[in-house]
Amino acid sequence: MQNDNQTLLSGFEFVPSDAIPSITLDNQRRFYLNTSARRLIDAKPYDRYAIAYSSEDKALAIVKGSTHRDASTSVYNVDKRYYMSARYFSKQYGYKPSEAPFTFVYERGASDGSVFIFRLT
Repeated sequence: MQNDNQTLLSGFEFVPSDAIPSITLDNQRRFYLNTSARRLIDAKPYDRYAIAYSSEDKALAIVKGSTHRDASTSVYNVDKRYYMSARYFSKQYGYKPSEAPFTFVYERGASDGSVFIFRLT
């Protein structure tokens, strides 16, 4: 049945029902999760995530419930307005507030919903 669906949908592309999931790094050095990203990640106020960054790909990885040993120092708290402080991130990776905003769009994720990759546009 799944093979039939893939054959039937050959040549089609899925159309987003809302804005593309994205994370914006603003001039206040905060990450902001747009509505589509919140739905994708199932983010709620006061959730905690680990964030990994690939300098080579200019991509963020949002990691839910990570037990990776390096993730223990990467704790980002979502506030009630869906912002996360990114002051250290901005400084560490050279994202100047005067050049903001920077937008990272959703690219791919783990099938189990634990990792979401967003690439800088």
